[in-house]
Amino acid sequence: MTYIHQCPECGRQYTTQEQVARVKCPYCGKETQVSYAQAEPQQQADAQHTTAGERMYAFGDRAATAFDNVFANGTSGKSRGVAGLLALLLGFIGLHYFYCGKTTGGVTFLVITILSCGILGTLVWLMSVIQGVLFFTMTQDEFEQKWIYSNNNFPLF
Repeated sequence: MTYIHQCPECGRQYTTQEQVARVKCPYCGKETQVSYAQAEPQQQADAQHTTAGERMYAFGDRAATAFDNVFANGTSGKSRGVAGLLALLLGFIGLHYFYCGKTTGGVTFLVITILSCGILGTLVWLMSVIQGVLFFTMTQDEFEQKWIYSNNNFPLF
């Protein structure tokens, strides 16, 4: 049977394969004593969601995380995968900024591309390609913190 625990130090969840008196968080290293009343049995032993955008897999005494579906909507209703595709394909007109609600950045990219007759559009497109790749490499929480919930109207990287 697999048991899920929550670290009191970092707040992340992790699993153990057996009931133990002490557990060590694989993320922050905090060792805590566990009573069996605190540990909740998990029916599916192969995977447990830890935070938005991550899934944790238990491999004996160690744990590893893998990114969850990049196109899944986060708590904001926005997907970093959609934003990444918009940045890669139509970033030169700032469509990914409009999708994220950052109209200042979108209008800036659009105006630079139009007023320069596409000459500076190549530079703008290169910047948006870098942003698109970054969207695919960050977690959903990082994406929402930097691109959705921040007060910055023109986040670059």
